[in-house]
Amino acid sequence: MMISRSKHRSSIDVCSDCGASDPSWASINRGLLLCAECCSVHRSMGRHISHVKSLRQGSWPPSLLAMVQALTAQNVNSIWEHSLLDTSAPKHLRKKPTPKDPLHPVKSEFILAKHLRLAYVLRARRDEPPSELGRQLHSAVRSSSLDTGMRLLAQGADPNYYNQEKGNMCLHVACRAGQPAQAELLVAWGADPTAKDSAGNTPSECARLGGHTELADRMTELVYEATDRMIYFLTGERPDHASGRHYIVPRAHDTHEMTDVAKAARGKLQLLPNHLFEELVMDIYDEIDRRETEAIWQTSATGLERCGVAFLPVNPALSAPRNQGRQKLARLSSPEFATLLRDVLLDATRRQRIASLQPRGISGPLNPLLSASHLKHISQMSDDEPLYDSVASDEDYAALTPIDLDMSNLDPKAGETVSSTYNPSLPESNERTNTPIDRNEIESLKKELDNRDSTITELKNQLKNLQTIVEQLTKENSVLKTSSIDEDSVSTNEDKEKGREEDVRVKTRPVSMYETREGPRNNWQVTKHQLTSIPVLERSLTQGALEVGVSSMMDIDSPREPLNAEVVQMRAEAVTRAIQELWSAARLQRSRLPDRADSIRRATSSLLALFPQTCSDASLDQVVSDLRSASEELSIACTAQAPIDQVRTAAYDLAKATKILVTHFQPS
Repeated sequence: MMISRSKHRSSIDVCSDCGASDPSWASINRGLLLCAECCSVHRSMGRHISHVKSLRQGSWPPSLLAMVQALTAQNVNSIWEHSLLDTSAPKHLRKKPTPKDPLHPVKSEFILAKHLRLAYVLRARRDEPPSELGRQLHSAVRSSSLDTGMRLLAQGADPNYYNQEKGNMCLHVACRAGQPAQAELLVAWGADPTAKDSAGNTPSECARLGGHTELADRMTELVYEATDRMIYFLTGERPDHASGRHYIVPRAHDTHEMTDVAKAARGKLQLLPNHLFEELVMDIYDEIDRRETEAIWQTSATGLERCGVAFLPVNPALSAPRNQGRQKLARLSSPEFATLLRDVLLDATRRQRIASLQPRGISGPLNPLLSASHLKHISQMSDDEPLYDSVASDEDYAALTPIDLDMSNLDPKAGETVSSTYNPSLPESNERTNTPIDRNEIESLKKELDNRDSTITELKNQLKNLQTIVEQLTKENSVLKTSSIDEDSVSTNEDKEKGREEDVRVKTRPVSMYETREGPRNNWQVTKHQLTSIPVLERSLTQGALEVGVSSMMDIDSPREPLNAEVVQMRAEAVTRAIQELWSAARLQRSRLPDRADSIRRATSSLLALFPQTCSDASLDQVVSDLRSASEELSIACTAQAPIDQVRTAAYDLAKATKILVTHFQPS
């Protein structure tokens, strides 16, 4: 349900930045009312800084409007202007512009300092960790004190903070307590309305369990916010989520064939990795917001502030190519942009179908029903992370035929495109020839996935067996070396002379004859031919053990050959990579911690195998001992599913010991 803000304006409302009366705009994530002049500066900063919305011509969800009104009533502006209220500060630092001051440079410089640089916000204490701000926010959202929540968010509290003791996030608490304004504030700052608590409940389900039906329905709307905004822009309609009608994919009534360029574009869209598709959805959402706001702006603003925003402002948190792509969206004409929206809606539905067909435990494709605010949160992080998905080349697209889907079963009302004030009729191909996905093909894909899972499981078991054999041979080698040294301690002078003659021959043998062998690498790309050769590998390992035993008995007094620095560095890097994989699993899939710990143990054993049980250098012997102890502690913490802090500490100790060992080691 949407209501007009014009019926609920207060006569005491003033602009939060300059004090002008009768403000006509609002900044949602700042909780402030703005005049048209100040709003023009907010728009130039970008939606990631201040998300503005018209109070007179925009349609508002009731809970969102109530949130902005509550923040205004609780004088949330004092949070953003905390330093200006300090009477002990110099007067020139406490000067705030008046309505009569010029927009440039007086008002604009003040607004940039206030909202972009956060020059006047009360900073959190330096000794206060971000997790403490998150705990305070987790506790504050159960009450109606919105100013407390806004202050914590402004100081850096994570809106997606997860309380380990309670097993839920801030949004779950707000919904369970029946605080719609707090929930709206959290979502405006990037809280995820699809997140689940320890019991598997989403925020919508938490609100329903608490008896707050309206809040539960609103949380469901926020889950589908991105696609809802696209559908409304195209058709002027909104899906009825209460009745399970989540999509309206309009059909074009133009019967012309798709051009080759259009087919190639749709094919490229379908081949996008999921995280890139999410970023595209977020960029399109921002462009829709810019176009709708611009249409209102041109009909309401006058004079200097009439100057609009021609394209999406630069977001420094994103890469340069991403910002360029966002700005190019403004160059699309209305029909071109509407065609892009329709293709994105079709592909989002296709990905959601594929995700729903995958068995549990397999990470499926994108869930396109993320809220726009959460997409904003994850998209700002993705550019700093490596992209591991393969990217198709232009040659891959040359003979590509786009996947067609029959969307009629998604929505009984999906038919001809409904006219909208934002979108004229679209020149699009005739979609009535689309066919649904073949059920036999789906079943075959499922069987193929099951076969691959069983193959992976079999390979894991084989590798574990081989690793056990290698460890057993290593222990036997150590026992043989120890017994040889004991016998040497009681040998006669004649035996020593013979031993020296043996040394001359031993020195000519390669290191691999008496060094313990490195265990198999953790590589799942094993071919069937390699699988059939595993028994041969076991026999070769057994034969190698005999060679190790014989060479150990011959190696009584021989000096150890100098180690290869490159080998030490390579095996230390393997330990580091295993620690990085462990930390990724600790944040995303804790159930895989034992597997990652096993990989770390193998990598550490491979590194320790380069050094004897007791080193002649006391300092080096201590470093090796610390590395062995740190590996055992990390393995115990992961196997016992210890708290994340304990796993982090153990991983840090292992990484530190590895670094010290590499630094200490100097080739002779």
